[in-house]
Amino acid sequence: MMSVPGYEPQTCGSVSFQGIQAACLGYAVDNMDDVVFLHTAGPQQAVRSLWASLAGNGALEINQTLIRFKRETSYLRFEQPLAMTRLNSLALLHPQASLLQMQPGQDCFYLLSELQEQIPLRLFYTMLNKAVPLPLAPEWTDYLWKVGTRVRFKRRDESIEDEDDEVIGRKERAIVPLKTQGCGGWRVLTALDYWMNVIEHGLLDGQIQ
Repeated sequence: MMSVPGYEPQTCGSVSFQGIQAACLGYAVDNMDDVVFLHTAGPQQAVRSLWASLAGNGALEINQTLIRFKRETSYLRFEQPLAMTRLNSLALLHPQASLLQMQPGQDCFYLLSELQEQIPLRLFYTMLNKAVPLPLAPEWTDYLWKVGTRVRFKRRDESIEDEDDEVIGRKERAIVPLKTQGCGGWRVLTALDYWMNVIEHGLLDGQIQ
Protein backbone atom coordinates (compact mmCIF):
# COMPACT_ATOMS: atom_id res chain seq x y z
CA MET A 1 0.00 0.00 0.00
CA MET A 2 1.13 3.54 -0.66
CA SER A 3 2.60 4.99 2.52
CA VAL A 4 1.35 8.54 2.03
CA PRO A 5 -1.57 10.29 3.72
CA GLY A 6 -4.95 9.92 2.08
CA TYR A 7 -4.45 6.44 0.59
CA GLU A 8 -7.94 5.21 1.41
CA PRO A 9 -10.22 8.25 1.39
CA GLN A 10 -13.38 8.45 -0.66
CA THR A 11 -13.25 10.41 -3.89
CA CYS A 12 -13.44 14.12 -3.13
CA GLY A 13 -13.98 15.47 -6.61
CA SER A 14 -11.91 15.47 -9.77
CA VAL A 15 -8.61 16.88 -11.00
CA SER A 16 -8.59 18.35 -14.50
CA PHE A 17 -6.45 20.22 -17.00
CA GLN A 18 -7.61 21.18 -20.49
CA GLY A 19 -10.11 18.35 -20.72
CA ILE A 20 -7.87 15.71 -19.09
CA GLN A 21 -9.49 14.43 -15.91
CA ALA A 22 -8.82 12.00 -13.05
CA ALA A 23 -10.40 11.30 -9.69
CA CYS A 24 -9.11 13.25 -6.70
CA LEU A 25 -8.57 11.10 -3.61
CA GLY A 26 -7.07 13.81 -1.44
CA TYR A 27 -5.17 17.06 -1.54
CA ALA A 28 -3.56 19.73 0.63
CA VAL A 29 -2.64 23.19 -0.63
CA ASP A 30 -0.96 26.17 1.03
CA ASN A 31 -2.47 29.63 1.34
CA MET A 32 -1.17 30.54 -2.12
CA ASP A 33 -2.79 27.39 -3.60
CA ASP A 34 0.63 25.75 -3.97
CA VAL A 35 0.46 21.96 -3.87
CA VAL A 36 1.64 20.29 -0.68
CA PHE A 37 0.01 16.92 -1.32
CA LEU A 38 -2.08 15.57 -4.20
CA HIS A 39 -3.45 12.05 -4.66
CA THR A 40 -5.21 11.15 -7.90
CA ALA A 41 -6.39 7.99 -9.66
CA GLY A 42 -7.30 7.36 -13.27
CA PRO A 43 -5.99 5.98 -16.56
CA GLN A 44 -2.21 5.98 -16.65
CA GLN A 45 -2.04 8.46 -19.52
CA ALA A 46 -4.39 10.87 -17.74
CA VAL A 47 -2.54 10.94 -14.39
CA ARG A 48 0.82 11.29 -16.12
CA SER A 49 -0.51 14.14 -18.26
CA LEU A 50 -1.72 15.90 -15.12
CA TRP A 51 1.73 15.46 -13.58
CA ALA A 52 3.35 16.86 -16.72
CA SER A 53 1.09 19.92 -16.69
CA LEU A 54 2.08 20.72 -13.11
CA ALA A 55 5.75 20.10 -13.81
CA GLY A 56 5.45 22.49 -16.77
CA ASN A 57 4.14 25.28 -14.51
CA GLY A 58 0.54 24.67 -15.51
CA ALA A 59 -2.39 24.88 -13.08
CA LEU A 60 -4.75 22.02 -12.30
CA GLU A 61 -8.34 22.55 -11.26
CA ILE A 62 -9.80 20.72 -8.26
CA ASN A 63 -13.40 21.52 -7.38
CA GLN A 64 -13.09 24.95 -9.02
CA THR A 65 -9.80 25.68 -7.21
CA LEU A 66 -6.63 26.22 -9.26
CA ILE A 67 -3.50 24.66 -7.81
CA ARG A 68 0.15 24.89 -8.88
CA PHE A 69 3.53 23.51 -7.99
CA LYS A 70 5.57 25.64 -5.61
CA ARG A 71 8.37 27.17 -7.65
CA GLU A 72 11.85 25.66 -7.49
CA THR A 73 10.58 22.64 -5.58
CA SER A 74 11.38 19.02 -6.45
CA TYR A 75 8.25 17.11 -5.51
CA LEU A 76 8.26 13.48 -4.48
CA ARG A 77 6.24 11.29 -6.83
CA PHE A 78 4.63 7.94 -6.01
CA GLU A 79 2.90 6.00 -8.78
CA GLN A 80 1.48 2.47 -8.83
CA PRO A 81 -1.27 0.49 -10.58
CA LEU A 82 -4.48 -0.12 -8.66
CA ALA A 83 -5.14 -3.82 -8.11
CA MET A 84 -7.86 -5.44 -10.23
CA THR A 85 -8.28 -2.32 -12.37
CA ARG A 86 -6.69 -0.62 -15.35
CA LEU A 87 -6.21 2.53 -13.34
CA ASN A 88 -3.12 4.09 -11.83
CA SER A 89 -2.69 5.91 -8.54
CA LEU A 90 -0.41 8.95 -8.49
CA ALA A 91 0.58 10.90 -5.37
CA LEU A 92 2.72 14.05 -5.25
CA LEU A 93 4.31 15.28 -2.02
CA HIS A 94 6.21 18.46 -1.17
CA PRO A 95 9.64 17.49 0.24
CA GLN A 96 9.03 19.64 3.35
CA ALA A 97 6.07 17.35 4.12
CA SER A 98 8.37 14.32 4.30
CA LEU A 99 10.31 13.57 7.48
CA LEU A 100 13.04 11.87 5.45
CA GLN A 101 13.34 14.55 2.76
CA MET A 102 12.68 17.78 4.66
CA GLN A 103 15.60 20.18 5.04
CA PRO A 104 16.37 22.26 8.17
CA GLY A 105 16.75 25.97 7.62
CA GLN A 106 13.60 26.35 5.52
CA ASP A 107 10.84 28.82 6.44
CA CYS A 108 8.39 26.04 7.27
CA PHE A 109 7.51 22.38 7.06
CA TYR A 110 4.18 20.69 6.41
CA LEU A 111 2.46 18.21 8.68
CA LEU A 112 -0.04 15.79 7.11
CA SER A 113 -2.44 13.24 8.57
CA GLU A 114 -4.77 10.67 7.09
CA LEU A 115 -7.84 12.31 8.66
CA GLN A 116 -8.71 16.00 9.03
CA GLU A 117 -9.58 15.56 12.70
CA GLN A 118 -6.39 13.59 13.46
CA ILE A 119 -3.36 15.54 14.74
CA PRO A 120 -0.13 13.52 14.48
CA LEU A 121 1.58 15.03 17.51
CA ARG A 122 4.44 12.55 17.58
CA LEU A 123 5.31 13.37 13.96
CA PHE A 124 4.94 17.10 14.71
CA TYR A 125 7.52 16.84 17.49
CA THR A 126 9.93 14.81 15.34
CA MET A 127 9.71 17.22 12.40
CA LEU A 128 10.00 20.34 14.57
CA ASN A 129 12.99 18.83 16.36
CA LYS A 130 14.65 18.31 12.98
CA ALA A 131 13.67 21.75 11.65
CA VAL A 132 14.91 24.00 14.45
CA PRO A 133 18.32 23.88 16.21
CA LEU A 134 16.87 23.78 19.72
CA PRO A 135 16.93 21.05 22.39
CA LEU A 136 13.27 20.00 22.45
CA ALA A 137 11.91 17.44 24.92
CA PRO A 138 9.18 15.01 23.77
CA GLU A 139 7.07 15.81 26.85
CA TRP A 140 6.76 19.41 25.60
CA THR A 141 4.82 18.34 22.50
CA ASP A 142 1.30 19.20 23.71
CA TYR A 143 2.45 22.59 24.97
CA LEU A 144 4.30 23.45 21.75
CA TRP A 145 1.30 22.51 19.63
CA LYS A 146 -1.15 24.47 21.79
CA VAL A 147 0.95 27.62 21.76
CA GLY A 148 1.80 27.31 18.06
CA THR A 149 -1.85 27.12 17.04
CA ARG A 150 -3.05 29.92 19.34
CA VAL A 151 -0.38 32.55 19.90
CA ARG A 152 0.35 35.02 17.11
CA PHE A 153 3.79 36.49 16.62
CA LYS A 154 5.23 39.38 14.66
CA ARG A 155 7.54 38.76 11.73
CA ARG A 156 10.10 41.40 10.85
CA ASP A 157 10.20 42.71 7.31
CA GLU A 158 13.35 41.01 6.00
CA SER A 159 13.79 43.78 3.43
CA ILE A 160 14.70 46.16 6.27
CA GLU A 161 18.45 45.99 6.85
CA ASP A 162 18.64 48.21 9.95
CA GLU A 163 18.41 45.91 12.98
CA ASP A 164 17.21 48.82 15.14
CA ASP A 165 14.27 49.48 12.86
CA GLU A 166 11.01 48.29 14.43
CA VAL A 167 9.13 47.84 11.14
CA ILE A 168 7.07 44.70 11.58
CA GLY A 169 5.12 42.56 9.14
CA ARG A 170 1.75 40.97 9.73
CA LYS A 171 1.03 38.92 12.81
CA GLU A 172 0.43 35.22 12.27
CA ARG A 173 0.30 31.92 14.07
CA ALA A 174 3.19 29.50 13.76
CA ILE A 175 0.83 26.59 13.00
CA VAL A 176 -2.01 27.14 10.53
CA PRO A 177 -4.32 24.64 8.80
CA LEU A 178 -3.90 23.93 5.12
CA LYS A 179 -6.79 23.78 2.68
CA THR A 180 -7.45 20.04 2.51
CA GLN A 181 -9.82 17.33 1.33
CA GLY A 182 -9.40 13.64 2.14
CA CYS A 183 -6.60 14.31 4.64
CA GLY A 184 -5.50 16.76 7.32
CA GLY A 185 -2.68 19.24 6.99
CA TRP A 186 -0.89 22.14 8.69
CA ARG A 187 1.91 24.53 7.81
CA VAL A 188 4.41 24.94 10.67
CA LEU A 189 6.64 28.01 10.56
CA THR A 190 10.15 27.47 11.89
CA ALA A 191 11.11 31.00 13.02
CA LEU A 192 13.84 30.36 15.58
CA ASP A 193 13.10 33.44 17.72
CA TYR A 194 9.47 32.44 18.04
CA TRP A 195 10.14 28.91 19.27
CA MET A 196 12.90 30.14 21.62
CA ASN A 197 10.40 32.55 23.20
CA VAL A 198 7.75 29.82 23.45
CA ILE A 199 10.15 27.54 25.30
CA GLU A 200 11.46 30.33 27.54
CA HIS A 201 7.96 31.40 28.60
CA GLY A 202 6.91 27.79 29.14
CA LEU A 203 9.86 27.17 31.44
CA LEU A 204 9.33 30.41 33.37
CA ASP A 205 5.60 29.75 33.77
CA GLY A 206 6.17 26.15 34.81
CA GLN A 207 4.10 24.80 31.89
CA ILE A 208 7.10 22.73 30.82
CA GLN A 209 10.22 21.65 32.69
